[in-house]
Amino acid sequence: MELMEAMKGRRSVRRFQDRLVPKEMIENILGVMEYSPNAGNRNSIRTIVLTNRDEIDYIGKAHTTVINNFNKGVMTLPSEEEIEKSPSAFHNAPTVLALFGPKNFYFSSADAYILAQNIALAAYEQGVSTCIVGEVLNSMGTEKGQSLQKAFGIPENFAPQVYVTMGYCQGNYPKRLPRHYAPVIYR
Repeated sequence: MELMEAMKGRRSVRRFQDRLVPKEMIENILGVMEYSPNAGNRNSIRTIVLTNRDEIDYIGKAHTTVINNFNKGVMTLPSEEEIEKSPSAFHNAPTVLALFGPKNFYFSSADAYILAQNIALAAYEQGVSTCIVGEVLNSMGTEKGQSLQKAFGIPENFAPQVYVTMGYCQGNYPKRLPRHYAPVIYR
């Protein structure tokens, strides 16, 4: 598959079959990490492949709660009760990639999003569906989230930058939506 074909064909999928992507295929997709550009050639993004349903559900619900609060102008961490009541931002994805970057590095977010896009394109080439789920605050900043991060082996001075849900599309593959970018200005 040519790059332009992948870029034109890939869509964000939010409904997945109840079927894991084989580990070998994930490893093959993650091979793009070796070629992904990053600021200062620091290679500082740390990737966790999540397949544990309880971990995926907790982080997805925490993420939804943080985003909803952020959109209301609330910048404090949510309570465990708020998190439990929320739907998961990861929907029913059987696999979620969590990309962490250093908190004190200005380009952590940019590096993670570039990597997420490369992963999404590589996954599409392999017949695996994805959705890039953006992070606005630290959805793992709660006590339970920090405990999970520690269990993942991610240092405290790192925070989640972006998530990539991954699996096999359930139902029809999404159609292309029209884009409405402003015209390009040439000078």
